[in-house]
Amino acid sequence: PALGRVSAMRILVAALAVAGNALGFTAHTPVLLSRHGAPRPDATTTLGAAEFETSGEVLPADLADRRSVLRSAGLAALSFLSASNPLPASAEATRAVGSAEKSCREAGDCLQKFELDGAVGWTWGGKDRCDAADPRCGVNGQLMDEAPSGSPVPDGLGLRVTDVVEIDMGVGRQERLVVRIGLYGDACPASVSQFLDFVSTDPRGGIDMIAKKLLAEDNFYAFSVPVNFNRGGALNIVYPEQRLDFGVSSQTNAYGRSKGLSKTDGFTPQPRPDRSDIATEVSPREHDVPGLLSIPKNGIGYGGSGFESEDEAYGSAFQITAAPVPSMDREGRRVVGQLMDSESMAALARLASLPTKKGFKGVIPGLNAGPPLLKVTVNNVSSSSADSNESRS
Repeated sequence: PALGRVSAMRILVAALAVAGNALGFTAHTPVLLSRHGAPRPDATTTLGAAEFETSGEVLPADLADRRSVLRSAGLAALSFLSASNPLPASAEATRAVGSAEKSCREAGDCLQKFELDGAVGWTWGGKDRCDAADPRCGVNGQLMDEAPSGSPVPDGLGLRVTDVVEIDMGVGRQERLVVRIGLYGDACPASVSQFLDFVSTDPRGGIDMIAKKLLAEDNFYAFSVPVNFNRGGALNIVYPEQRLDFGVSSQTNAYGRSKGLSKTDGFTPQPRPDRSDIATEVSPREHDVPGLLSIPKNGIGYGGSGFESEDEAYGSAFQITAAPVPSMDREGRRVVGQLMDSESMAALARLASLPTKKGFKGVIPGLNAGPPLLKVTVNNVSSSSADSNESRS
């Protein structure tokens, strides 16, 4: 690679020299340089002289000649281009790259214009994007006048909250957000029971379909643990200003990190649960306001595309609406709770406005969801009875 760079530099020097001669410019006598590299008009020498003075150092003649040719040819090329393409005095500076993909994303026609960088979400010039750690940084990478304040707390519509779950999350390296969720245990008891299992504070708790079975069979070469949001839970996908998708993206990785293991040989992930009692429950309300907790029709473990492996089956465990989303009703999803206070709604607004690692935005309108640029992980989850406020494990 080093020889390649030297050869490329020699070729560039030769090309510039030839271009300068072809345009009628000659590599005349280079002037001596001052200690700071600026020309000294009071002293000159001829090309091929034995020495040049620069910054107090003596350079070999061949190196000085090459620098002289490069300097002269470069100046000649720039002078010719400036003379042949003069700019009007009123000309405005524009970005060399970046404007095309920006405009096609706004118009939604990147694929038609073959702007592939815009189609896949690449952005030229990171300096043009705001810092994702700034609460005023919006989903489009532009700085807003103020941070989102959050929508009003949802009206309970007479649905009784039986349990309250508090999720403490870390955003990036410094920010911390907390959301409090009230669960409709009377309206959909089976769904709420499963959700409480999933967020259990018991280290041995969670959704368990095979761990006890493996233990009973004395299978010493395979083992499993319940899948638990307290172990590896995170905000995995942000649908900008629409909804948030939470879950455990990989049971194997979550277990390994919890134990400090680099290898998890023999670990068996939990399969999707078979809960017919959940599938038959009806959603007590529509997804028509921000701040509603929603699970898949067949319960936790059946989100996503449905083609995920068992290890990734709980990556889309539950979602929280950040706006009215009628399409979630058409998906057959079930509302099982709501956010409880203004602080939780403000945290929701902040998370829903996080810049994302976008996919094919501009190719297919609306497909602009992705993982948040700032990693959002679960620090702690706790739950309690809404009536007695007693801690629940």
